[in-house]
Amino acid sequence: VSLYRLRNPVREKVCERLLKEAVHEIGHVLGLKHCRNKRCVMTFSNSIVDVDGKSVYFCRSCEEVLRRVLR
Repeated sequence: VSLYRLRNPVREKVCERLLKEAVHEIGHVLGLKHCRNKRCVMTFSNSIVDVDGKSVYFCRSCEEVLRRVLR
């Protein structure tokens, strides 16, 4: 995960953004695709605004997929 596009003048948000992107990429490693739920961590982020708008958590649908994969 690169920090390059996650930085801006509000530096204290960098750690939160990094966590979101790391969780997102781990979701891909576990087989998840991009999610349409804009609050889900698995939603596609095209910009820093998109990253800030999503949660660090998986939505219910993505959680269900993870439960099946991790059994």
